[in-house]
Amino acid sequence: MRTVSLSAALLSFTLCLTAHGSADELSAWSSNFETAQQEAQRLDRPMLIHFYTDWCFPCRRMEKDVLSRPTVTQVLESRLILVKLNAEHHPQIAQRFGVELFPTDVIVDPAGKRILSSTGYQEPDKYVRFARDAEQMYVANSRPTTGSPVGVTPEPPTEPLLLAINGYCPVMLSTDRKWLKGDPQYTVKHRGQTYYLSSEEAMAAFEEEPSRYAPQLLGCDPVVLMDTDLAVLGSVKFGAFYDGQLFLFTTSENRVTFKEDPERYTRTRVVKNVDEIDRPLVR
Repeated sequence: MRTVSLSAALLSFTLCLTAHGSADELSAWSSNFETAQQEAQRLDRPMLIHFYTDWCFPCRRMEKDVLSRPTVTQVLESRLILVKLNAEHHPQIAQRFGVELFPTDVIVDPAGKRILSSTGYQEPDKYVRFARDAEQMYVANSRPTTGSPVGVTPEPPTEPLLLAINGYCPVMLSTDRKWLKGDPQYTVKHRGQTYYLSSEEAMAAFEEEPSRYAPQLLGCDPVVLMDTDLAVLGSVKFGAFYDGQLFLFTTSENRVTFKEDPERYTRTRVVKNVDEIDRPLVR
């Protein structure tokens, strides 16, 4: 097992500097039902309504441990419109959805029709999966069903090209810490992802030792993976090297969290293939 002291870990942690700004610090949760529903209709997304009360201990616990956790909200807000309502301040809305116990979470379509609901405290990973299941149900039920002509077998939909690290050359990034765009003529496929290299030499180096240059966890954020058990692709905006290996994060806050205890997050489960990567469904 690898052993690294805290000081060594901090010394070996190198940020990948870019010109991009910091993540949005505004709350992902709305407290206005009507405004949230208008946004859900505009974006054609389901809406997650979290009902709570001030006197409810599980509600306070869920607020602290789940709803305020950035790794949870960043996954939820990419899929749903989020709104938190104090049931005692909004009794008519609570009654409309049959809410009697707290906390209760109701996911509805943009028209207000219930998709899924849950009562009681939920752990972060279960809460995220609850939201993801509802989104997938909404998308599946709203797809038009058109038959194929007799004798014609429909072709399966093709997956979009999963271009690793936005087309930057992983070899130049690893060896020179330079964000240099690769050239499509020097293309290598590795573990279901496509890499663009900047030269023949870089392509040869990558093909010889891809694990040295490819981002860890197939580019998924290790902090999100640890907190929610979901493999969510990180961004080149928030990259960092630890022990010579590239990690990508979804936010600058997650990068800081990783830096505080890198050993914890490098022991997380492995993302074995691209099918495990969790991406919001696009309508």
